[in-house]
Amino acid sequence: MTMDNFNMKFEGRDFTEVSFKDHSFEQCAFVSCNFTRTNFTDALFENCSFEDCNLLNISMVNCKWQEVSFKHCKISGLDLEPISKMLLAVSFENCALSYCHFKDLKIPAIPFVHCQLKECDFVTSDLSKSDFSGTDLSGSTFERCDLSGANFSTSANYSFDPETNNISKARFSLPGVLSFLKPFDIIIE
Repeated sequence: MTMDNFNMKFEGRDFTEVSFKDHSFEQCAFVSCNFTRTNFTDALFENCSFEDCNLLNISMVNCKWQEVSFKHCKISGLDLEPISKMLLAVSFENCALSYCHFKDLKIPAIPFVHCQLKECDFVTSDLSKSDFSGTDLSGSTFERCDLSGANFSTSANYSFDPETNNISKARFSLPGVLSFLKPFDIIIE
């Protein structure tokens, strides 16, 4: 790592198209910052928080997130496939995520609480015991994921194939769970 940042607060900063390649951030807080097209290649974030930030079309090749929280953030075009899978630990609360890709990740018990997950793709990922409480999943897809023990009881607009995803012991509620019947083209009265 070339640039170390420890216990710092970055507030109201515009980091559009800035490169944080090889930077490390430990116990840092980012508040009301703009990270549009920012480069986080080979960066490390440990015990950091992002609040009221925009993270739009950022580059994260081999980026490491260890105990990173996002609150009230707008995140779009995020592709987590190239991120370092080592010690990946994140949480999302009251965030708007759109067009994000979560592929081949082991992120059990991840909280997506009171979020909007619009048109996001979850593919071959371990999301067991994850919490989707109060989350709108409009247009999001889940393919070959482990959703066992996940909480969808207060989430909305989810639709995925229960035969190709492990949903053992996952929690759902009416009327949302009826979305599993869509492929059968039946009429429910």
